[in-house]
Amino acid sequence: MTQVINQYCPRSGKPVADDSLTTYRGLTVGFCNSGCRDDFAGHVEDRPDDRQYFDVLIKEGNLKAS
Repeated sequence: MTQVINQYCPRSGKPVADDSLTTYRGLTVGFCNSGCRDDFAGHVEDRPDDRQYFDVLIKEGNLKAS
């Protein structure tokens, strides 16, 4: 699996799936299925809960985001 910043889907809490990855702030993030991934990727600005989840992981992990 590609290196992702999260182990679990921010929506379902299920493990991230290999075929459900996308990029957020220059980092690879994952979801439990391609439907969640596509919804997030197509509407990033309209998904504050997902963004907040990833932003916390980025901050806590001292990851370089773009």
